[in-house]
Amino acid sequence: MPDKILVVDDEADIRQLLSHLLNSEGYTVFAEEDGAKGFETFRHRSPDLVITDVKMPVRNGLELLKDIKSTGSDVDVIVLTGHSDEGTAIECLRNGAYDYLLKPLEELDVLIASVQRALQKRDLETKNLQLVKEMAEMAIKDPLTGLYNHRHLHNCLSDEIARSMRYQHQFVILMADIDHFKQINDTYGHLFGDFVLKRMARFIEDNVRLTDTIFRYGGEEFLIILTETGKSMALTVVERLLEGIRTHEFSCDGHKTNVTLSMGAALFPDEAKDASGVIGLADRRLYRAKQSGRDKFDFEEIKTEG
Repeated sequence: MPDKILVVDDEADIRQLLSHLLNSEGYTVFAEEDGAKGFETFRHRSPDLVITDVKMPVRNGLELLKDIKSTGSDVDVIVLTGHSDEGTAIECLRNGAYDYLLKPLEELDVLIASVQRALQKRDLETKNLQLVKEMAEMAIKDPLTGLYNHRHLHNCLSDEIARSMRYQHQFVILMADIDHFKQINDTYGHLFGDFVLKRMARFIEDNVRLTDTIFRYGGEEFLIILTETGKSMALTVVERLLEGIRTHEFSCDGHKTNVTLSMGAALFPDEAKDASGVIGLADRRLYRAKQSGRDKFDFEEIKTEG
């Protein structure tokens, strides 16, 4: 998709010249005759670059620049000004303009070079922001399943405990472990085992609410924070997960199998008063579920219901 450029100038011949020039360079161009109309087009068209004259009726180029910057936009603005108005151009630079060019525009290649530099700068900044975002996600996401990782759990759980204490609501920590996962790896290989983990992550996501948060806790173990949830609602979620996974076939590259889950849960703040306490209790109940035959759920000694 071509970059979009907004040209704002009260002189019709300048608007026509710049529109033709920039169109011939492959850009999509919008043109307006004053700063007020220019700002409306900026808001509705979301251009990648703005080229504006300084002296215009209704609203001048400096005012348009300030309007654009007030939105928090990172779109660059190139200012056009006459030889006798360089002071205003410098004021525009102080207010965030990317560049200024003198009118009349006798050397159009200078304008094109400035446009290209501004758009290359924007493209680089966009790519850098995306890279920073991806790196931030890598720090908190499990690379195999795409779920949040163990490190991020502690931040999320601290936040959930704070919300629980502030608004006086319960939440449940639900831990789930794939039964006999080592046997799956030994029988079908680790690639198929990885496939099972990824599909299990998607299965859990499809069967809890968007407000719940899922983590790969370690190995074949998952942890779910069921927000604003008491015993009865948690039991509904558990039944849906246990029954659904029993009939869910995992099939890939000629291999197929069925798996079951063992699960344990704990209720905050009724059964534990801090993060380590609620995780520890859920983990012990998960262990009991596995010890009692697997494909089971342990949520004993819940005294209150949300």
